[in-house]
Amino acid sequence: MAQVDKVFYQLTISISKALNPAEFPLKVKHARAAIIGTFHSGGAHSFWAIALRQPLQENRITAWKFCHLLHKVLREGHPLSCQQSLRQRAMLTELGKLWGHLKDGYGSCIKQYTKLLVTKLEFHDRNPRFPGSMVLKKGELEQIGGNDINYYFHLAVEMFDYLDEIIALQDAVFKSLTTFHVSSMTSAGQCRVAPLIPCIQDSSPLYDFLVRIMFKLHSNLPAELLTGHRERFRTAFGQLSKFYDESRSLQYFMTLITVPQLPPNAPNFSSQVDFGEYQAPVVVIPEPEPDEFVDNLVDMTVQQQRPPEVKLEPPQPAIDFEKLIIERDELIRHLQLEVDRLGRSVKSCNVENRELQSRFEEQMATMHAELSQAQDEMELLKMQKDELELKAETAPTLEQKAIAEEERAKASEEKFLKLKTMYGQIRDEHVKLLRTHGEVSKQLATSTKMVSEVTKEKEDIRCKLEDLEHQQARVEENLQQSSNVAKQENEELQTKYKELQEKYEDMEANKSAEIAELRITCENLSKSIEEAKNAHDELQSTHESLSGEKDTLSADLEAQKANHNEEIANLHQEIEQLKGEVAKTSKETGKLQEDLERQIVSLQSDKNGLDEKLVDVQKMLEEREKSFEVLQCKYDEEVVKGNELKSELEGKISQVEEEREILKSEKENLCQEVEGLRSELQTKCEELQTTQTSLESELGEAKGEVEVLKSNLEEMKAKHELLVQNYDRLMVDRSDRECELQDLLHQQTELEEKHVATLETIGNLEAALRDAQIHGEVIVRSLLEACVKSSEGLATRAVSEDEFSGGAAGSAAYFGLLAEELVDMLTKLGLGHEQYVADNASVEPFARKVIMAGHLMATVQMQGAIVCSSTSDIEYGEQIAEELKDWYNKHHIALFESLLSRSDTTSTGNVLNATKTHLQAIAERVGALSKKLDPTENIGDMFEEELLGMDKAIEEAAKRIEEMLSESRASDSGVKLEVNEKILDACTSLMRAIRVLVQKSRLVQGEIVAVGKGGATAKEFYKRNHQWTEGLISAAKSVAQGANFLVVAANKAVSGDAKHQLDLVVAAQEIAASTTQLVVASRVKAPRGSSNLAALGAASKNVTQSTATVVATAKDCTKRLEDSQDLDLEKLTVHQAKRMEMELKVRVLELEQALESERLLLAAFRRKNYQSEVDGAKI
Repeated sequence: MAQVDKVFYQLTISISKALNPAEFPLKVKHARAAIIGTFHSGGAHSFWAIALRQPLQENRITAWKFCHLLHKVLREGHPLSCQQSLRQRAMLTELGKLWGHLKDGYGSCIKQYTKLLVTKLEFHDRNPRFPGSMVLKKGELEQIGGNDINYYFHLAVEMFDYLDEIIALQDAVFKSLTTFHVSSMTSAGQCRVAPLIPCIQDSSPLYDFLVRIMFKLHSNLPAELLTGHRERFRTAFGQLSKFYDESRSLQYFMTLITVPQLPPNAPNFSSQVDFGEYQAPVVVIPEPEPDEFVDNLVDMTVQQQRPPEVKLEPPQPAIDFEKLIIERDELIRHLQLEVDRLGRSVKSCNVENRELQSRFEEQMATMHAELSQAQDEMELLKMQKDELELKAETAPTLEQKAIAEEERAKASEEKFLKLKTMYGQIRDEHVKLLRTHGEVSKQLATSTKMVSEVTKEKEDIRCKLEDLEHQQARVEENLQQSSNVAKQENEELQTKYKELQEKYEDMEANKSAEIAELRITCENLSKSIEEAKNAHDELQSTHESLSGEKDTLSADLEAQKANHNEEIANLHQEIEQLKGEVAKTSKETGKLQEDLERQIVSLQSDKNGLDEKLVDVQKMLEEREKSFEVLQCKYDEEVVKGNELKSELEGKISQVEEEREILKSEKENLCQEVEGLRSELQTKCEELQTTQTSLESELGEAKGEVEVLKSNLEEMKAKHELLVQNYDRLMVDRSDRECELQDLLHQQTELEEKHVATLETIGNLEAALRDAQIHGEVIVRSLLEACVKSSEGLATRAVSEDEFSGGAAGSAAYFGLLAEELVDMLTKLGLGHEQYVADNASVEPFARKVIMAGHLMATVQMQGAIVCSSTSDIEYGEQIAEELKDWYNKHHIALFESLLSRSDTTSTGNVLNATKTHLQAIAERVGALSKKLDPTENIGDMFEEELLGMDKAIEEAAKRIEEMLSESRASDSGVKLEVNEKILDACTSLMRAIRVLVQKSRLVQGEIVAVGKGGATAKEFYKRNHQWTEGLISAAKSVAQGANFLVVAANKAVSGDAKHQLDLVVAAQEIAASTTQLVVASRVKAPRGSSNLAALGAASKNVTQSTATVVATAKDCTKRLEDSQDLDLEKLTVHQAKRMEMELKVRVLELEQALESERLLLAAFRRKNYQSEVDGAKI
């Protein structure tokens, strides 16, 4: 077994053991083997090839362990594991959706884990510089982000998303433990909890990166812009702290991982002090014991034998006094900026506190309004209860009439309407007062904000380091005075509020007493009126009205019962509404709800009492019916007595009527008095409410001012502490700087003495330098003249070469001329070097020859490379180019180094001779290269011939398909005819689309030639772009061959059986691929925005659609032919069916074997064809 197969086999065994369906946690050795396998295979391809064959969709434990194993491979595996696993995102998503429908705990966990893995892959795809383990070295995060704040902003969002998925996974795992009562010390619990270890390892560096990025963002961006980031960080901080605390409490994690400890509070990103005190959380994984059968994969001997690097300390630079002073000024400026920034942060905190205060006040106002509304509704319920009690106490007897009941009902309705209108007016006024209070509070807040800003700006301007103590004393005095004044005003307001509250209570008591007296008088009047009416009705009752009274009384009782039931139902509805409203209020309305429930119970008891009284009334009616018979007997006696009493009653009736009129007048007077009293009470209530609202507003303003003063006092204290600290720090720095200054002064004296000595030496050196400079100027002037003249000669030479060569540049002849000229120049250079060595005065002609030789050598190398790259024999040209490169690299450095030496002239001559001989050999090979034939001479004619052949093949194919269609219609019928017509029609439409495509490609090619040829001919353009032309020729040949193959396949499909339909599919796909090659070759050089190119793209889409139609038609026709040839299996015997089954199996095996052999043959044919194409391209 080969080494690679053995490694793959071991990796397969390890992964299959790791993903076994037993509910146990993933073993470390199997995971380690999978991780090592990724390093052996150079990526995650082998891992995925094995993992995808596991039963991930059949077993939930296997899927869960797969997610855990994949997480560890992405973290600790080969660096290319994340990149190569990115293509499996769709599989992970589908796996999560599949198991997400399972409700046993593992389903939701697998779904969340796949989301986490997909998020991790996408994160590493967008940020490839982050490793899978999320561990970066110190300063590497700043190198990744640089100074791009936008990158840090988006990186923080991506890290928040990554951290949210980790938190969601751990939440699902812990929920499954609590829901199914699984312990972490059991195998089932450990299987669920084990994947949280890599989650902790990922979340710890993510938290560290987020903290550093947030501090960086807050130091460069305004705080309002980062509100969303701060909110997400707070929520993630709380959830992550909870996750770490729950993980730390699990006994299973005690020996496997050390869970990091987060601080109790989130860091303050606007303070650099918190950033200086910040410590990154550390996750510690104990090293596992090494297995006996695993050898060392990496040889560490080289690293152990490497000697330690010795770090050389740089020399200490000299101290600069001016730099120290500048640093001190910068420190002072930095402290001033820090003070200003702290002031701005305090302002923002004040604004936030005021906004919170206004919100709380609005909430309190709404709560008070709801409470007052509930109290008013409770008073209404109490009044209705009192009325019901009065009605129950003064229940009508059989003698009372409906008139009294109607009057009472009207009176109660009027009272209710009046109370309702009063309540609406009071509520509207209360709402208006609340709105005005809100507007006044907002105006007050804005004014106080402006005042505080102005004062703080003045204080910031005055803040200087020299006046800190004086300002602090003044501020403390002002604060003490303002606090005393505020306390006095607060005490005065409290006393005023208490006095007004006592007055309000007294008025409330008086009001309640007056209302009670009025109620008593009204009740007495109603009783007296009812007694008078009863007396009058009793006097007018006669024997004739007894029978009518029975009917009317029964109807009245039913009406009263219905009215009582309606009132009780209305009361129930109102009570339910009150319950709904009271339930929305806070704890303060709980007592009111208990009172409502008590009243509901009392009303229910009243209802029961009324029902009992109705029963009693019915009993009384039965008794009256019995007594009616007795009265019927006494009727005769009463008639006699009635005649006697009639005269007496008439006199009494007249007296009663007079008394009744008197009582009516008294009643009207009393009603007027009652209305006057009510109006007075309403005015007094309104006055009390206005005074109460004004007092509440004044009290709220006073409280707000007190709180503002308190907050200002605290801010000033904090400022004072900071300033004192800064002052102490500056004093310490000042003392240190003074000590350093003295040391620097001492060093300065020593340096001045050394400076005087060095000045003397410099004067001596300058005198010697002047003498050498005078002699050197003469030589430099001569060299300058030589360089100018040689440069002028090179410029004139370049112009003359350009005029001479024209289109000959890059040809072998031009290279030969340059090589001969370079050989002559090298011989002259040898002579000039000998003269220069003999006499220094001949430096000028020697410099000219050196410059000219260097220029010619560079020109020869460049022209030779052009000639070799433009030849058709690529291998031979590459050999010559490599040899030319070796000549240039080998000789030009050695030549110029030898020219610099003035002692040895023989070595210079040898170098010159070697350079010339090597150059002459290269020139001969380049001349031989030019003699070879160029196969691109007639490439334009070949291209035109191939296009004509392609057009001819397409026309002949279309004609042949039409002939086959006519022959099929003449010879076939039924299903066969229908199938042939569909196939040939689809082929005809495909040939039409190909014909249009060829026409459009002709137009695009003509446009390309017209744009690119310039002043040359079309054949020269094709020759110059011979590789592109060869591609077009190959595409044209493929289209012609595909058209012929399509005709043959269509003929077979029409004349043969269903198996030949596949030939038609292959032919259609082949010709579509050939046309695609033609379109791509045309699109390479087409100008952008060309209308012909757009038409060519549309024609290519039509060819693709026609090809798909041919394929679909062929498959459909094959199915129809097979359906028409199906056997009737019901008519076969058992023996025949068994025999046919055996024959079909044999046929299937033969076809499979034939398919395998054909595939091998196709692969060999493609290799052979590719090799022949490559050889043809080389020829």
